[in-house]
Amino acid sequence: MELSEDILQCANLVKQGDYERYRVIMTLDPKSRSDLFVLMAANIEISRAPWVSRESLISEIRLRWWLDAIEEIESDKAVRRHFVTSPLEAILSRSQTKLIKGNITARSWDINTDPHLNEKELFNYIDCTSGNIWAVAAELLGGSQRIGRLLGNAIGVVQYCKASNKFIQRGRAPFPKPEEEIIQNFLQWGKIQLEEGLFEIEKLPRPRNAIRRFAWDTNFYLKQFLKKPEYIKTSTKPYDTVRFFRFWTACLRF
Repeated sequence: MELSEDILQCANLVKQGDYERYRVIMTLDPKSRSDLFVLMAANIEISRAPWVSRESLISEIRLRWWLDAIEEIESDKAVRRHFVTSPLEAILSRSQTKLIKGNITARSWDINTDPHLNEKELFNYIDCTSGNIWAVAAELLGGSQRIGRLLGNAIGVVQYCKASNKFIQRGRAPFPKPEEEIIQNFLQWGKIQLEEGLFEIEKLPRPRNAIRRFAWDTNFYLKQFLKKPEYIKTSTKPYDTVRFFRFWTACLRF
């Protein structure tokens, strides 16, 4: 299947910026790969925007650029030329653009130095960022937004925990107080979201359940973080003795 230059650039961006997701996308039906490459490239660009500079104004301008671009797609205006926005225009529905906008708006927290005030704010941040993106991904693969959101929230919990030390290094407090209690609640919430998502997806035939592949290591990390929260604080990576087997089992079964 021949891909356009824009989509090839998106695929390369995903390969360089999120190799784990790139590997999973490459296991999908060729017809589904292009859309996922474009969506994941957009997610990478948006998630990086708040971190382009230590000057908050510059980061805000960059994030605003992406919000304006998505609003152009949503309103059927001429969309600014960019190797991500151009193919993105072709794949997003009106409801999906609203989810991407919610993601961008939530990312403004990454720019500011204020911590999440409470557990609810933290959960909402994950829901609006990771949950929204995976809700769109699930629809692009023929599934439902609900299943994508459930799995996306669980994936987001793991990714946030992995990144928490980077927040600390930048002078941020990733978890509100009381920290230990919030971390346990956060992980339990992620576990529940994953279980509900997997329960729902069992009802779907292939290939509509392909979104499950992206959560192939999520349960492993949630269990490890629940057993040893120090993994989160030190950014130590739990050792998975059957990681390769786990990946291919998930991709071949679903």
